[in-house]
Amino acid sequence: SGDLYVSDGYRNARVHRFSKDGTLINSWGQPGKEAPGEFHLVHSLLVDPEGKVYVCDRTNRRVQIFSPEGEFITMWTGMGGPDNIVRDSEGIFYIAEQADESGDDHVSIWDGDGNVLERWPIRHAHGLEVDAHGDIYLGLTIDQSVDKYVRQR
Repeated sequence: SGDLYVSDGYRNARVHRFSKDGTLINSWGQPGKEAPGEFHLVHSLLVDPEGKVYVCDRTNRRVQIFSPEGEFITMWTGMGGPDNIVRDSEGIFYIAEQADESGDDHVSIWDGDGNVLERWPIRHAHGLEVDAHGDIYLGLTIDQSVDKYVRQR
């Protein structure tokens, strides 16, 4: 669609959608810790090819999923604080998680239905990207580096 989405999390607990010419189309969200559409630090987001908006609600330790109009669809829970989410060409999601209940950071891999396929501990993962080969690139805050994990086939 060419629309631009902005995660406005450190102050306003909102998601904004702009047209490609910069016109504000809509915004949604409010501060909170429980109900759908309530955010406690919108950290990043992803728009999938179908237009669904995946919002990393970091301090609430969940990913909330919305339509482009901001209508709540579902949420994924059972994770640490999601810093970043990406999707590969096969529809698999990768999430960099800050401290979970045990205090550990992780990278997790999820299917499109919100099921965890794999999770492993990694210290200070913050940024995340996956290339066309399935290799994972992690931005680490502890030593300000990027580590590459090569997919084994």
